[in-house]
Amino acid sequence: MTREEKIEKLRNLQKAYIIYSLYTRIPYVECEQANFYDQAFLFESREEAEEAAKRFIDNGDGVGITELKMVEMTPPEGMENVVPMRPMMRNQVREHLTKFPQLGINAVFFKPAGEAGESLPLDDVLPNEVKEALNRENTGLAGVQLTGIYFAQYLRRQEKDPAVSKERYEEFFANLARAKLFLPVIPQEEHRDDASLNLTQCMLPIYTPHQEGEQKAEDGQEEPPKIAALGLFTNMDEVAVHSRNHIKEVRVVRVAVEEIRNFVPENVNYIVIDPLTMSITLKVDDVVRVLKEIKGE
Repeated sequence: MTREEKIEKLRNLQKAYIIYSLYTRIPYVECEQANFYDQAFLFESREEAEEAAKRFIDNGDGVGITELKMVEMTPPEGMENVVPMRPMMRNQVREHLTKFPQLGINAVFFKPAGEAGESLPLDDVLPNEVKEALNRENTGLAGVQLTGIYFAQYLRRQEKDPAVSKERYEEFFANLARAKLFLPVIPQEEHRDDASLNLTQCMLPIYTPHQEGEQKAEDGQEEPPKIAALGLFTNMDEVAVHSRNHIKEVRVVRVAVEEIRNFVPENVNYIVIDPLTMSITLKVDDVVRVLKEIKGE
């Protein structure tokens, strides 16, 4: 099968298997060594996807496979009794392809069943109108997401090379220093329509992230203290999931990490970036110090 045939097949694929990271709960990403693409992995055959996943696991990466397929769309609220001519379907393969650029992923390793796999740049896969729409919607946070994915994947491996850990750390913080992240807040009712918000008077997204090695208390003992972390986000999809129960009240602002001491409560000493996926938990004082050093402040 030629490269052009693989691209055409990928564009029209209705069922595939993707390698997912068990550490971030989003597609596993790896740097391809020929052209240095940051690529995800798609397979037409479940068996071949499972074989590939086993190789990653043997190399120390925590991964699994997820089936992508055509699924029927749920009718919008209030439209349940409207019977369409035919069911409306979502192509999960196509959804993933269009979301990859928002994660900083610029290629996909695609293996058709029984054929050799190949790294295909998304610039060649996605139609021009889709690429133009994605460029218009780009939030400037793709670098934080991509280096965050690499950081989170490697940080949670059982065995780590200190040199690689240092490289992942530095790449992530270099991008974080240049970014303003999404912060979904709920203003007080009387201030919902204010042009600017006083964040000290808003309800903030506070999480108690899972801590590595955390254990339950024995009978009769007190539970270990939970850390309180401010949730910050690199993409609006995760903001929407976080806010789904209060979507009408939520306002989204952009903040630099160094600014958060200006409005977080004193007992919140951590941040958690993308708490529903990457879940990168950092101590506020430490991350502020590092970011100021990077900026030469």
